[in-house]
Amino acid sequence: MKARQLLVAALAGAALLAVVPRGLATDVRGTLANTQGLIGSERPLPPRHRGSFWETANGVATILAPRASVEFDVGVVVTGPGITDGTQHARVRIEGGRCRPGTVVVNPGTVLEVSNDDIVAHALYAVAPGQNTPVLPMELTAAHTTRQLTFPAAGVFELRDERQPSFRCWVVASAQQGRAVSPRTDGSFVLPDLGDGDFTVRAYFEGAERASATLHLPGREPTVTLSLPAPAATPPGGAAPAATAPGSAPSPTPPPAGRR
Repeated sequence: MKARQLLVAALAGAALLAVVPRGLATDVRGTLANTQGLIGSERPLPPRHRGSFWETANGVATILAPRASVEFDVGVVVTGPGITDGTQHARVRIEGGRCRPGTVVVNPGTVLEVSNDDIVAHALYAVAPGQNTPVLPMELTAAHTTRQLTFPAAGVFELRDERQPSFRCWVVASAQQGRAVSPRTDGSFVLPDLGDGDFTVRAYFEGAERASATLHLPGREPTVTLSLPAPAATPPGGAAPAATAPGSAPSPTPPPAGRR
């Protein structure tokens, strides 16, 4: 009886060794440093758009520069062995009128799924940075629905919303699509289920790679830190002109104050 139990245990152990990979998956903890230096670039508003009181000088309130949200505006992507996310659809969510992550990386020709988790519709279209001519036409994306976009060629693009001119979201179409994660408010993030090998971790902000680091696993301390430099004064591609709705002509200059 005892010999039979030993035989069963040996067979079970052999079966376990057959299914367990040589290198166990590792969750790597990461940190974004210098996040306090992130400042959003000026948002392109249509000429006749009436800004909110915190956006327009009124002689009373102090107008502050647009603040960047680390958990919304910064995208972290890891590439390396065993990561097959680049062969799948990329995803980005719209929450509270903002894009999360603010920059998404997708392989050219791969589908980008834009999930509208807001309670209102968004009229999204895509332009090249610094341009107003749509490269993808405007299409209404109803609340709690998903729109699929495809960027056939490599490049940096900007998603805009005809109904919400201050909305901005960047798409980087390149072969560096990998596993995307969202950092927390304090800049910390986790890269889950990484096997053995050499990996590259990149941080994106406003359509540009702001920091990168290499990571070797297995390592004694599986952590990674990305130090973000001060952002450029203008967005990638130069300062963006005022946004206009797709297919519409720029509005005429309003008359000076006091004249009707």
